[in-house]
Amino acid sequence: MSDELLPVETLDRLSRQEGVDVRPILVRVLTDLFIQKPHHAPEEVARYEELALQLIETVDAHTRAIVARKLAEEPRAPRRLIDRLLQDEPAVAAPILARCLDVPRHVLLTVALDGGAIEASAVALRSDIDSDIIRILSHHPDDLVLESLVANPAAKPGEASLAALVSRALAAPPLASAVLRRQDFDAAGLAPLYLLASRERRAEIRQALESRPTRPAFAARPVRNADAVDAALVEAATESGRSHVIVEALGEALGLKPEEAAWLASEPSGEAFVMMLRATGVDSDSVARALLVGQPEIAASVARFFELVEVAESTSRAVAGDIVAALTRTEARAPARHEPLLDPSGTPERAGAARAAPRARRTFSRAGDVAARQRG
Repeated sequence: MSDELLPVETLDRLSRQEGVDVRPILVRVLTDLFIQKPHHAPEEVARYEELALQLIETVDAHTRAIVARKLAEEPRAPRRLIDRLLQDEPAVAAPILARCLDVPRHVLLTVALDGGAIEASAVALRSDIDSDIIRILSHHPDDLVLESLVANPAAKPGEASLAALVSRALAAPPLASAVLRRQDFDAAGLAPLYLLASRERRAEIRQALESRPTRPAFAARPVRNADAVDAALVEAATESGRSHVIVEALGEALGLKPEEAAWLASEPSGEAFVMMLRATGVDSDSVARALLVGQPEIAASVARFFELVEVAESTSRAVAGDIVAALTRTEARAPARHEPLLDPSGTPERAGAARAAPRARRTFSRAGDVAARQRG
């Protein structure tokens, strides 16, 4: 056999034979031979492109996806063939969208804006992803896309993009876990996820808030009637069954709704209760007293009791206020609203269904069209 193993002409003749359909095998072998050969004359590239494009139109989606995966990182891949695979259904286009460095930026922006979960997730995994694409993808209605974005170490979201991811993560535990695992994310921006974080991660969030040169977006609310908190502590300590007055006084002092104060006070770890106390200026001794009176179940654990007192001692009033404000933002606690996902034709489509639903081949917008839509 020749150095080329199977010459293109032989493959071409085989593809025209009647009987067993060898075309799926032919296009895969042809692609392997193209990739394995270190150098190609222009006419060889043109011949491969011609035959591969013919075969692609006759084989199943599984075979087309295999070819796409083989060519995704091949810098010599013919442009027309790459464009053809990009126009294919999501499972075929995804490897090209994720790994091919020659995909035009306007195509990536189009997919980020209008693509379904599979295509947008592929874009989210690109090693050359930029801030504009991150910003667009961070608002995608399908959690699969956000999880892919967070899983990509090259994705470095800015403050607004991180806030969008965090807001969605509050209603999506797998996404929250992924966000909290990213050590390169701004820990201060993760404050709304404070109660979902590990003990170590909570400490990092508090430290990041303390170290911020400027006040965060969720700055502490004004504290009023702080003296009423001290009075409530005394009342609860002297009268059995009056621990609710502490919660009421804390809520009033921090300007919280009654349901917000009750929710924070009943949070199982006890840290939200401690943050409320510190946000009103209560010192560590008073925090210990409040835990004994207002959180008897937590106080029953000596280790947990002293751990919470230590948290109170190491947390400034400002940081505690920031955490309380972050935890009680209306949008942070509201269930995530399901929004329709638009496919490129403009047809509303549910995000959950977008992962598996087949898509017709499409064409992409021009770069100017995408820029205009971004501005709009």
